[in-house]
Amino acid sequence: MAKLLGTESPGSAPARRWPHRSAMTVLIVGLAVTAALFVASRVNYLRNEHDQLSTQTQLAAASLAVGPVDLQRLLGRAATLVSATGDVQMFEDALTPSLPTPFASVRLFKVTSGTPTLVDSLGGASMTTPTSPESADLIRRAVQDSGSLAVTWLATSTAQRCGYAFSATTHGQSYVAYAEQVLPGDRRVEIPASSPLSNMVFAIYYGKTHDTSALLETNASDLPITGDVARTTIPFGDAVLSAVVTPRSPLLGTFAASIAWVTAGAGTLLTALMALLTDRLQRRRSVAEQLALVTAELYRTQRGVSETLQTALLPDSLPEPPELAVATRYLAGTEGIDVGGDWYDLVRLPDSRLFFTVGDVSGRGLSAATVMSRLRHSITAYAVEGDDPATVLAKVSRLIDVVRDGHFATALCGIVDLHSGDVTVANAGHPPLVLLGHDAGEPVAAPVGPPLGVGSDYETAALSLPRGAVLLAYTDGLVERRDRAAEDGITQLCEVRTAPGTGLEGLLDIVLAALNPLDDSKDDTAILAMQWTPQTPA
Repeated sequence: MAKLLGTESPGSAPARRWPHRSAMTVLIVGLAVTAALFVASRVNYLRNEHDQLSTQTQLAAASLAVGPVDLQRLLGRAATLVSATGDVQMFEDALTPSLPTPFASVRLFKVTSGTPTLVDSLGGASMTTPTSPESADLIRRAVQDSGSLAVTWLATSTAQRCGYAFSATTHGQSYVAYAEQVLPGDRRVEIPASSPLSNMVFAIYYGKTHDTSALLETNASDLPITGDVARTTIPFGDAVLSAVVTPRSPLLGTFAASIAWVTAGAGTLLTALMALLTDRLQRRRSVAEQLALVTAELYRTQRGVSETLQTALLPDSLPEPPELAVATRYLAGTEGIDVGGDWYDLVRLPDSRLFFTVGDVSGRGLSAATVMSRLRHSITAYAVEGDDPATVLAKVSRLIDVVRDGHFATALCGIVDLHSGDVTVANAGHPPLVLLGHDAGEPVAAPVGPPLGVGSDYETAALSLPRGAVLLAYTDGLVERRDRAAEDGITQLCEVRTAPGTGLEGLLDIVLAALNPLDDSKDDTAILAMQWTPQTPA
């Protein structure tokens, strides 16, 4: 009894204590650590799962957002060809390969004084008539926002389609290419295993609503979709789509979903395993960060190579006659690593004349740069032969074909008489010259012909260059933005004011600060500035 009570006499054997306090402490601490790890693991899993869901949703949204770009390219090319040439056959040639996929039917409208007239029709029957409110509204939006894809949704109880319209205007005459794309009438779709949505239950709606009346397509058996969902909006031409997405199974895998429950059952042993797993994940994170740094460095290197190649395609030096001060700038766009197709050039001619040109090839990449180099050198060759600007553009336009080469180009050519300050200029679909003075600037009026590769009919215009005034030639990257029309950019350019003694380099700094203050233009920009400074009064 004394032994059990711990009250042995001094000569007896030591009492054996039951380690209940230590055991309880270890048990309590172990349970607390296990509970903390379980809660932390579960919360972290749910957050990562939702982040992964958001990432997958954004990837799927990005893939859907590419659709309007391809549709706009198809319709824009057809409308532009007809607008530039007036040849309806070019419209049919451009869009016949798109029937019946992606388009079920295609129409061409000619818009005069706001009134559309049906010119041509391809494919099957349309869900709208040319005079229906849907067609009228879509054509009106396409004409008002030329250069942007107008979108509408057409639906009945048994069928639904998306309607697209794109407008092109040349010499005040607008043509609208209109097409309809068939959507599943029952709104149900099957997703291939290669799609970003293959492991997703989703619903896509027209507009910002999630109402079933605006449902475009879904693979869900029941609506609305519930659970851990991600919602996003997708720009689609001048319209917007809404998507609701949830995963069919854990995106991070079965192990990640069950790790918290394993933690709760494994206790102390799992704590050691979790330490090893944490170390492994940390090492993976470090490797991922190092790979991200390497990737970023490779991107910077490749972009530097592209910019170096682009600079190499431009002239190494320009003539510097005493009668004409010249300054140039070339700014690469902020997106991508592909080479652009913008250029400028200045060539000395006999009889104290100077030939100048600025141009822009559509698209980007090595093919655009190749076309740019070919056009620049061809223009220089024809200019040296003594052709006037309109003849140079006509000859060069025959060297490129938008259908064959996949590119067209805009260009502006001119000749400056260094003695008299007289300028002769011709324009192939390019933004106009701007004449800047100390008080006010204005665009130079000149007939605008078709882009190179589309037509070959050009006219020249003449102007007199005032002493000290600056003649500015540029590409559309200077004046055009996604949130600003080219016409507004030209107006803003004409409002640029300079103080006497600024100099051409300072003037270009002011121009770029005014029109591109954040240096975030997505398109390349080439600028050629010329100031007539004769040594003797004109």
